[in-house]
Amino acid sequence: MTSRAAPERDADRAALRDLLCADGIFRSTPDHPIVSHDGSSIAWMLDSQRISLTAPGAALAARCLLDQLEGFESTQIATYGVTAIPLLQACVMASGGRHTGLVIRKARKGYGSMKLIEGPLDRDRPVVMLDDSIASGSSIFRGLEILEAAGLRVEGAVVLVRFGWYGGYARLIERGLHVASVFDVHTDLVPIVEPTRPRPAFNPSLALPAVRWADDAAPDGLHPAALARLVMTRHLAGEPVPRPPARLDDDHDSAGGAWVSVRSRANVHLRHGRDGQWIFPGEPRPTPGEAVVRAALRTATRLPSPRVLDDSAIAVTFFGALETCTVGDLDNDRYGIVVRSAERVERLGGALPRMPGMTRTWAQFEHARTRNAKLLSFEPYVLYRHTVAKAVEPGEAWQPTGVPRDDGDAWYRDPARAGRIAA
Repeated sequence: MTSRAAPERDADRAALRDLLCADGIFRSTPDHPIVSHDGSSIAWMLDSQRISLTAPGAALAARCLLDQLEGFESTQIATYGVTAIPLLQACVMASGGRHTGLVIRKARKGYGSMKLIEGPLDRDRPVVMLDDSIASGSSIFRGLEILEAAGLRVEGAVVLVRFGWYGGYARLIERGLHVASVFDVHTDLVPIVEPTRPRPAFNPSLALPAVRWADDAAPDGLHPAALARLVMTRHLAGEPVPRPPARLDDDHDSAGGAWVSVRSRANVHLRHGRDGQWIFPGEPRPTPGEAVVRAALRTATRLPSPRVLDDSAIAVTFFGALETCTVGDLDNDRYGIVVRSAERVERLGGALPRMPGMTRTWAQFEHARTRNAKLLSFEPYVLYRHTVAKAVEPGEAWQPTGVPRDDGDAWYRDPARAGRIAA
């Protein structure tokens, strides 16, 4: 089978998606509820055999799966159990002799050949696992174990539908395998099958709590921290919040957003709350006053009690425009960073420059990627950098970077211990 032109691939993919959504979905009903592996009720499930056991559906699915298989070295494909056998057979038939198939039994045959793997097995060729879907990945991993125990090298896996990037899909990638899917359930199927389901927000930091707005705006010329204090005090008291002022005390660059932090005056290492917004390329840019008001409203929801404001200092950190970059473009002495998942857009996290204990750029990047954004090991991401300018409430002391510190006798508060590690 020769490689197909992009328009032909796209047309088949769209047709298969429509067919799956129309005929390949089994919906829960009062008479026949659907229960998932963990015992919870679900609204619907993929029923690929209603497609793959028809001639048109099998042919269409095979063409789309073979498009994905072009990215693999292997010409030997295998499936575990019975669900994807029709897909396997369709791919073998449509490949024009390029691919052969293997079927892995769930249990060894107890008589006759007593085989665990059926088909023309060739240990000199790598093999690709094939299935209709992957969620936890248990079926594919079980098949992989059996194939490897039989002396075959497993190159990876191809599926019709992946149920998110995380779970089994991510585990296979972490194992070093090549994995491909025709569809992602969240981006390709859910919008059609469940059109009323809310989609993940591209930028969850833009969400604001319910707020009562005053008719008037805050006074012009306020220090950013003074504006933040005014907004939080009013909001926490249940009073109308003033609208953003036309201008602040100075020119502030809020093109990339702003964050507000509240810390104890008695111990600047004790942070009571911090929150704010990032503004990504292409999103409307707020004025500095708007950025402070939004960040203050979000931070107010983080405070343990309205009373902490009386004994706390406030700082506003302004971010310059977020620009996409690579790790090689980062500079821990100059830039803050934001890491967002390219697969789960709602997963994002940032890090300021020169955070305590982080003297190197790589440590800053890993802190943002793994601790704050909580991305998985090989999860694709988009990286941004931005300038940072902090406006501390006049007359208040502040730690240089505004990094949270916990109460107690922590090792990193002891210069003798932390200094040796940092060095």
